Amino acid sequence: MTGVSDTYGTSYGAGYDYGGDKRKADTAVQQDSSGEWMELIAKRKEEILEKVRKGETEPSIPTGAASFTYKQWNKLMKSVDRAIDDMQERIRAEEEDAELIVKKKKENSITEEMLEELLGIKIQKGNVFHGGALSEQIGSGERTALENDYYSIRPEGDGLFSITDKKTGLTYKFAEEGCSLRQDRASGRIFLMPCGAYEQMGSVMVADSTLMSMMAQYFGTDSLKAGMLAGYTFERNEETGIEIMIRDGMKGRSAHILFQSKADIDAYERLVQIYRGQYPNLVQSDKMAEFYAAIEIEGLCHRTESGILYTSAGGVGYADENNPEANWWIALDELSGKNYDILMEIMEDIKKKGGAIAGFDEWKAGLERRKAVYEVIEADKGYEEFLSGIKSLTIK
Repeated sequence: MTGVSDTYGTSYGAGYDYGGDKRKADTAVQQDSSGEWMELIAKRKEEILEKVRKGETEPSIPTGAASFTYKQWNKLMKSVDRAIDDMQERIRAEEEDAELIVKKKKENSITEEMLEELLGIKIQKGNVFHGGALSEQIGSGERTALENDYYSIRPEGDGLFSITDKKTGLTYKFAEEGCSLRQDRASGRIFLMPCGAYEQMGSVMVADSTLMSMMAQYFGTDSLKAGMLAGYTFERNEETGIEIMIRDGMKGRSAHILFQSKADIDAYERLVQIYRGQYPNLVQSDKMAEFYAAIEIEGLCHRTESGILYTSAGGVGYADENNPEANWWIALDELSGKNYDILMEIMEDIKKKGGAIAGFDEWKAGLERRKAVYEVIEADKGYEEFLSGIKSLTIK
């Protein structure tokens, strides 16, 4: 999700400060060998473990402008390992496409592109161009604000810049060192999107030819190039018609919402008002209403007459507007797109039979028919886990 506020470009989301500016990450580390990077990571792990052996609990590991505790770093390393496996599978699939040129690597090797995306680093060799990263195409000259009938671009200091889309009234912020231009082969559209350390915290916007030309002028270059967009699918929300962009492996967990017209903004704002008016006990502020409207567009919650049904890659639950004793939550065995698809199938079955999607027995029966592994847990705990599972989402 992407943050929607008075300018709509500011990120909101559970677990983040509403309306908070993005921090600029110092990622100007360069290496020539992916093996050296793995050795560096292994060495850092050993340093952390040594601190723990000495009783220095929860050490803080500096990484540029940020730092991680041991638990956070360990979690990050596990995520990196999983992401590397996912990326290798994705690259092997893309090698079969004649339009995509991918260099052959030895089994289990790690490419420079993987390291750039996973660790937020920038690897440059002469004028080699990788994946549409903005930082590899622009210089460090002075930035001057530009404006026309369609967009305005302004420097925000500390390597940040903002773009206002006058069609929608949205303002987006990006870090020069943390964004890229990617082109979707199917539609031909180019997207300006956060990458590296900013990937899960920022907005995505469609960059038409007017904006591309304007950005090139802003950054003092003749033109800007886009890399290939891979590993994303597109869907539209039935209620609002708003398009969402889902990264592979994140179905039922997170998505980017693409506001591309004034009609999209109007549809979103109508949904916000519905949540604010229909569920005053569950949705107690405008910011909460914005949050709920956004996750409904992503398919993570569904309105009923008496309350709100939550679905995610990890479970399904219900919160009643007036009767907390009617709340329930079912946790599935794992977070997966497959489990999310099962939940969507069950919901369609319930609707076709004329049942109530807020009914616990209906869901329990549907899961048992599919021999799904699940656990009924305390409603309050289930709701907390649901929010924890989507805390990286930001309203696009």
